[in-house]
Amino acid sequence: MARGTDGSLRAEVKGGRALVVRLAAIVACGCIIASLSVTGCRGKPGTTSSDDGLSASSAETLEGLKAEAEAQFEAAEFNDAFVTFKRAHSIDCDDYDVLLGLARTNAKLRNEVEALDWVNLALGQRPEAVEPMELKGRLFLRLGRIRDATTMLERTMQKHPEYTLGWLNLAAAYSIQKEWPKAVEVAKKAIESNPEDGTPHFALGDIYIEQNERKLAEEQYRAAIRIDPEHALAHMRLAQLYIGKKGVTKAELEQAREWAAISDSLEPGDGNAASAAAWALFKLGEKLDAAKEMNKVALDHPQNYRIWYRLGKILEDMGETEKAEQAFKTAAKFAPRIRTTAGPGDAAEEEQ
Repeated sequence: MARGTDGSLRAEVKGGRALVVRLAAIVACGCIIASLSVTGCRGKPGTTSSDDGLSASSAETLEGLKAEAEAQFEAAEFNDAFVTFKRAHSIDCDDYDVLLGLARTNAKLRNEVEALDWVNLALGQRPEAVEPMELKGRLFLRLGRIRDATTMLERTMQKHPEYTLGWLNLAAAYSIQKEWPKAVEVAKKAIESNPEDGTPHFALGDIYIEQNERKLAEEQYRAAIRIDPEHALAHMRLAQLYIGKKGVTKAELEQAREWAAISDSLEPGDGNAASAAAWALFKLGEKLDAAKEMNKVALDHPQNYRIWYRLGKILEDMGETEKAEQAFKTAAKFAPRIRTTAGPGDAAEEEQ
């Protein structure tokens, strides 16, 4: 399962809008009616003409295009996959795999409304299929339609209790609503559905963190690492737990630094793991080395304002007032103007 880069409990979430089939526009355009009468298509979300430059050539086959699009999707070439799925769609606009492929690809491209249109068409072909059902709930989450997401994901899991990703996203929906007992319950069901996957343990750890149950959270992060020693975010969470611990010991800070370094080596991401390692060094009293290390991380990830802020705090503690002020100004330059709570929606995502 893919994991969110910022480390928050996420479950590939973004909500969606109800599908509105634009029949009025189709009726108004004689050229579209003509093309539909030839192809048998009922209309394509977000398009007004079949002549969009994405039609398949006469030599291309539906199955060949589908295979090509799936390969591009697996390689994370989502723009290319979208184009190829659209060419397949020009051959057969009712093919379930094509409709779902277009929904999945648009979701990856963060075109949630468009993705929701396609997923509704896929569900029109197979109303009880698990992938489009779960994806629809996930899209609702991304779009902030939390109640719709919850209802959709609850229905999905009633019919498909073996689907781990659905449990994770349902846990995310409950977490957003601060329904902690329900979130814990479904996260545990995610663990039961796939005991060999470390991500459900990680998700449960994040839920415990939200409730300030730090010991329970630590147990789950350690469980995630036992199952998956390369779970970068679990290492990062353990490092954060120890760094933020009251009365933290030298040994614990050294352990936190090690975990942060492992996380950074596995998944450098936006520099937060390397920053945590440098911060642990600062708390160990190695201020000069910590400043050098943090400065390098900041230069490697110049748009991460949290790193610049930490660098400023270290320099301020060292009496380097002017340098600290410059670091704080750089942090302010990149800091978001409006704070928003990250939804638990992007950590649990379909396998690529």
